[in-house]
Amino acid sequence: MVGGSGRSGTSLFAGLAYRLGYHIPQPELKANDTNPRGFGEPRWAIAFHKDLLRSVDVTHDDGRPQAWVDVARVNDRKAAHDKLTGWLSEQFDLSARVVVKDPRLAWFVGLYAGAAKELSADFGVVTMLRHPAETVRSKELAYGGRIESTTRMAGWLNMMLHVEEQTRGMARAVVRYDDLLTRWRPTLAAVEQALAINLVSGRDDEELAATDALVDPQLRRTELSWDGLILPEPLRELAERSFDALEAIAVSVDGAANQAPEVELDELRVSYADLYGDAEAMVRSSLNAARAKERRRVTKESRNQQRKARVARREAPTRQPAAPAGADAPVTRSARRVADGLRARTSRLLSRRT
Repeated sequence: MVGGSGRSGTSLFAGLAYRLGYHIPQPELKANDTNPRGFGEPRWAIAFHKDLLRSVDVTHDDGRPQAWVDVARVNDRKAAHDKLTGWLSEQFDLSARVVVKDPRLAWFVGLYAGAAKELSADFGVVTMLRHPAETVRSKELAYGGRIESTTRMAGWLNMMLHVEEQTRGMARAVVRYDDLLTRWRPTLAAVEQALAINLVSGRDDEELAATDALVDPQLRRTELSWDGLILPEPLRELAERSFDALEAIAVSVDGAANQAPEVELDELRVSYADLYGDAEAMVRSSLNAARAKERRRVTKESRNQQRKARVARREAPTRQPAAPAGADAPVTRSARRVADGLRARTSRLLSRRT
């Protein structure tokens, strides 16, 4: 599985794996202007992940540390496990090597690991790492500036720090976006060693040349710079330190041994949770006011709908139900008057004859 923050090179990695023989479950999301080379995302997985996140009120870029606690409930659901296992089993019927990628995927590492175990499949996690400033700029370029940089940066920190924690002890590879974009062959060779899988090994020159065509440094349209990003200084500093610590565990294209600053990463994760908690405490009054305003809006809307329903019932014309076929027509007031008049005239005529 390929995880990490969106706009960090996950599509490029999935595309490379596909060209090197891995199966992307079909149908997949179509390419567009934001990703002209394709996303490599199975539509089934997108819908599956969206439904699970929606069920616990979590967004794919959620910055709340609490969101991981909420999603853990999903990972424990037998129905979700069975559904994913069944879908993956279908994919393995088509190919022995499958790559699944989606920006929401990182929330479900445990769920996928459990499904892989039940299917007796080897399981590995690739986490793409791109500098947070560049990642946020890329998101703003692709999706617009409706969401503040602070919110996006919080989402990056929350995802990257917690995914690192959740993948400890698993077959995993943290891959620098810069390495994949500039030296994809030695980078994938390093991923091979970390995950004990085949990517570039055994590929002939023709296959590798065809894969080369996917990698285009010209597609990089953002710069690595904090300039212009409006962020609280503590958040910016924490993001920079977290990137440095994650970079230390990334696969090395020159064969250098990876460091394992787990203590530092644990401290950074706690620091982020503390920072987020302080921010929540600071805006608690605003959150309470927003909830109260929303309750009033919902109550007012409900009352308006009830009032409209009452008016509609009062103003609705009285209609007799249609008579079933073969039954006598219902007697209206005017028809009753006509019938009474006929009876009266008949009675007078009979009286005269008598």
